[in-house]
Amino acid sequence: MKLGEVRKIASVHLQSLSQQKNQLENMLKQDTGGNFDRVEISRELKAINEEYQQTQGVMDEMDQMYGAIANAEVARQQSEALTEAAEDLLKILETFRRISKGDKVPPQDEKRLMEYSDKLYLTAKNMALIADRTKRKEHDSLWEEEGPEEESPAPMEVAAETEVGDPLAAIDHASATSATSTTKE
Repeated sequence: MKLGEVRKIASVHLQSLSQQKNQLENMLKQDTGGNFDRVEISRELKAINEEYQQTQGVMDEMDQMYGAIANAEVARQQSEALTEAAEDLLKILETFRRISKGDKVPPQDEKRLMEYSDKLYLTAKNMALIADRTKRKEHDSLWEEEGPEEESPAPMEVAAETEVGDPLAAIDHASATSATSTTKE
């Protein structure tokens, strides 16, 4: 079962328990005579309160898990972006080194160096003139042809789609008997 589904089910169940609890409390408050068993209603109310507390505990755990998963996804996406930026910087520095040695690099690599820092590009070109090498190496581009960039899923979407089993199965369901069954006919 997915985390988003479990949270919805638990929320609906909590609302149902709350309504049942309110019904039973109202029945106890009413003094309509002896047409119902106050002890039985009190027992059922206690059982519903216990189930409500258990369900609320599970709901709180699911909310914490949801937040933790969403935060982990955000951290992963930030890590990927930083890794990509670091790789680009290393490629720019390698392009600078190659140009400053007097080697021949592809025009798109020169362009990326120039876009990053025109001063760095001019410094590399000036160093290449000073180096005055007769043997120049020719290099392939450091950047691969980039296709359309994949979009990362939203962190909340990842959290909602996480499989968590059925954590609501551990809850004792005291509400199997409804409040209406306690009235005597």
